[in-house]
This record gives sequence, C-alpha cells and structure tokens, in this order.
Amino acid sequence: SNKNDYLFIDYDYANDVDNIYLTIYIYKENMGVSSINSSSFLVDVGNSKIYRINRLYNTSMEYDFYKQEFIDRDRPMIALTFDDGPNYVTLKVLDILEKYNVKATFFVLGCNINNRERIIERMNDLDMEIGNHMYSHKLLSKLSDNTIKKEIKRVDNLVFDIIGKKPNLIRPSYGSYSKKLSTIDNRNVIMWSIDTLDWKYHNSKRIANKVVNKVRDGDIILMHDIYNATANSLEIIIPSLLDKGYQFVSVSDLLYYKGRSLNKIYNKG
Repeated sequence: SNKNDYLFIDYDYANDVDNIYLTIYIYKENMGVSSINSSSFLVDVGNSKIYRINRLYNTSMEYDFYKQEFIDRDRPMIALTFDDGPNYVTLKVLDILEKYNVKATFFVLGCNINNRERIIERMNDLDMEIGNHMYSHKLLSKLSDNTIKKEIKRVDNLVFDIIGKKPNLIRPSYGSYSKKLSTIDNRNVIMWSIDTLDWKYHNSKRIANKVVNKVRDGDIILMHDIYNATANSLEIIIPSLLDKGYQFVSVSDLLYYKGRSLNKIYNKG
C-alpha cells in the first residue's frame, strides 16, 4: 500500500441473549481522506457460528478527517465559483451558503479587499475556498510578465495577512488564460464549464435556470458575488440541485474526488 495510507478499524456490538451483533468499521485513509466500509455479523455463541448479515456503507463513501464531512464519489458534484468580490453582496451569498451548509470557491479581486478583511475572514471561517483573481482585473494579454507577477503577489499577500495562507488556485481576469501564465506561476489555473452571464442578465430566475437546466456532474459554475440577483438565484439553485442529489464542493475537492489533475487547466466548455 501507499506509504501515506493509514488503516483504522473500529467496532460496535449489542448482546441479545446468546447472540452478539457485531459491526466492524474499516477506514482507509490517504492524505486525510478516508474511504469507509463496514460489515455486520451475527455471532451465535451457543452454536459457535458466525453469520455475515449485511454491508452498511457503500465503498464510494469517503470521510474527510480535516473537514469532517462525508463525500460520496457516486453522487454528482459541482463547484460554485464567485469572482470579483469581496463586496457587500458577498455577505448575503455567504449567508445563503451557510444556511444550506454548502461549500463554494471565491476568486477574490485584490483591489476590493481593503476594508473588507472581515468578509475574507468569514469565508475562511465557513471553510470556503479562496482563490486569486488578480489585483486590478486587467486583461493579462496587455500586461508584462513582471506586472502579472505583481498582480498575483499583491493578492497573495493581502489574503495571507488576513487568514495566514495564500490562495492555491488562480483565475485570470476575464478568463484570459495563456500559456505564459503557467510559466509565470505554477499554480492551478481554473476556468469554468457554465457561465451564468449574471453580469449581463440581472435576473435571479434567469441565472438560476442557466444552472439548473444545464448542469452536469463535474461542472464548475461561474458567478459573481457583486450582484444581488446572483445572491437571490442561489435560493433557487441550491435547494433545486440538492433535491436532485448534487453535492456542492470546492473546486479543489471537485478535482480531487473526480480524479482530474490539478496540474492542468480545468475548462470543460
């Protein structure tokens, strides 16, 4: 087995006269994520026999020890992403995400962070993922390599000063990716597969329909946490997709659980 793997075995039992009902739980951990399996047995003490009763957990279920949450690989997953914040609307977005206990990824704009540090803190407290969306939202194709480095570093430093860690992901302004960016910074560049066009259509129902009617397992949704219509659309999107069995996860978790390499740009569309 991998040297990073760990095996945990736990059990529970109940006595019923001459019978013992025994359940064994097996957790195989790799890098903080544990796959779960368990089996139940009937131990017939009088006749010295053991019968296997059933299997309680599907092996697709996994438990993240660090985040203390279950993830089922067999259920569809999507990642909501929000660009251009933090903004006063971001607080409303966070309220709704907390209400439904779902995760999202925020690609923050450096020039919007000043005097909104508490919003970044709240993102972190709610275990939201924070990504780098550059400092001043300029088109990268018009910037020199040195200027791009400065744009990225300023955001890194601002976020680090607030929560003590730097963003692991980058989304370039306007989605203006080029191979040059990969040579400048070796972090993962994240695009999207569904664009809600919320910047164009300030209509919560239209934004929601764009997601609910088109979403597929593994999608990354592009939204902006600077529009009230976007925040309002979440009250439609989240319960609708939860009812359909979707799990809302961070971009990094989506790529991990779906087996996609974080060393590549993610762009299904």
